[in-house]
Amino acid sequence: MKDIFELVDYKLQALREADEQPKEGGKDAMNVKFDVQTSFPKDEATAKAAVAQLQSGDPNASIFKAMEQTEKNKDTGEETIIKVDPAKAKAWVEKIGPDVIVQRILTVAEKIPGTGLSKKDMPFLPGPPDAKGDPKDVEDALTPGGKYNVDFKEAVELPAPNEFASVDTDPKAKDFMTSGNKDGKPEDDKATVKVPASVPASKAIPTQTNILLGKSLSMAIGGTKGGDLKAWISTNGEILDGHHRWAATMLNDPNASLEAAGAIDMDAMGGRDKALKYLTGIGNALGNPTKLKENIQEVKRWQKLAGIIK
Repeated sequence: MKDIFELVDYKLQALREADEQPKEGGKDAMNVKFDVQTSFPKDEATAKAAVAQLQSGDPNASIFKAMEQTEKNKDTGEETIIKVDPAKAKAWVEKIGPDVIVQRILTVAEKIPGTGLSKKDMPFLPGPPDAKGDPKDVEDALTPGGKYNVDFKEAVELPAPNEFASVDTDPKAKDFMTSGNKDGKPEDDKATVKVPASVPASKAIPTQTNILLGKSLSMAIGGTKGGDLKAWISTNGEILDGHHRWAATMLNDPNASLEAAGAIDMDAMGGRDKALKYLTGIGNALGNPTKLKENIQEVKRWQKLAGIIK
């Protein structure tokens, strides 16, 4: 008798779980809630619900709210909300194919690490339009025989973010940038650097966990496919920034190439976490403070859109 009750309880639980899953392309799929903080789902039913809402062309579907972006006027500071055209979203789904998009969403979700790096921990190196210096300066700092040579092999104290200013004005920064010449073994501080560099989206490795589904979809529907990450990567294909461009490219064409300012062998620098601290110091010394304040503002902007703060 006990076995019968256990069997009935098992079947009831299975029915409850099935009922909780969004139905493919149906009314229940339209009721699934997405917002600007929603990451890429790992379950197929939720991925199908997102695609079903896009394909419906219904501007009231929550996925369209999740895709809203803000554009800030540099002169006035005024923010304008940019919405995705539902007809354009529907056409995009039909062009690529709903089943293909579902699988690509799941592929991105699978690649996102369970624990990752914070944007505030990312170095700000030469390469992006708003950065000072030349990418070749980074290569110089990580290879012997040039103007700079950072010691990342010996027990040199790792700099804190924004610890010093430009190497042209700060003696502490100059000491750091030439530290590899002071141990009598400048040849040991060498890491492979490729300037510029590129990686196919499918081969790229994300390092951040906060990759938003709505933002990525809006970029993909807008035509983002490959292009400049405006950031650096590792020689293993780890991307340090530009994660939403990567995700949008994965949705449009996983084989498309992503361009980077350069690629660095971070393993030769003692591994990713240690390398990033050195690279942050190099970026600072070349006149690029880590964007701690701007990143906080970016988080608050997304929280405001999500209704978390006012």
